[in-house]
Amino acid sequence: MVNQEVLVRNKYRTTKKVIKVLLVIFAVILILLIVFAAGFLIKKPKIEIHLENPLAGITLKYTNEAGYTNRTAVIEEAVIEFNEDYINYILAALGVGYLHKSPLFENPLIEFDLEGDVWNSEVTEGMPGSERGSIDNEDLRISISKEEAIEAILSENIEEFMKESVSNGNTKIEMIAGKPELFSKGYLEMYKELTGKEVSL
Repeated sequence: MVNQEVLVRNKYRTTKKVIKVLLVIFAVILILLIVFAAGFLIKKPKIEIHLENPLAGITLKYTNEAGYTNRTAVIEEAVIEFNEDYINYILAALGVGYLHKSPLFENPLIEFDLEGDVWNSEVTEGMPGSERGSIDNEDLRISISKEEAIEAILSENIEEFMKESVSNGNTKIEMIAGKPELFSKGYLEMYKELTGKEVSL
């Protein structure tokens, strides 16, 4: 008789423990969903980025007293001197000010392929930090020639130049990460601003 009471008590204790564990798991999942949803629902404003044109010195070097600039010479030297400042300037024009850290993911990561010369950039609080080399976990890959990149920097309105470059296929944007991650980091707003097209989730 005593043994039966002990067995019944143990049975209820096990059931209570299982229910408590399930409640804790449910609470953790609910908290994660709320944090993730907040990342989706809270629309962050675009951060305005103002960078100095990295070709200003080279352009000045090849501009004569009459104001004529030898554009060919500027492009040739810029291709040789190409560095992370060029990438940062172009990324700012592409709209990385829309990007931000997601509650569940790391900072936005972009790979920049210039016909085999690969760079990567981590965007921290809207500011790109670029360096040479490829990465494995990029969110987005942008492919462009060095000449097109330099033409963009030399253009009077780089934002409009980049929009046109994307629309005519001279600049290709490939989304690598999943759409929920891209959305939570602000990429879809950036993409819409560049292309005028919505990306459905």
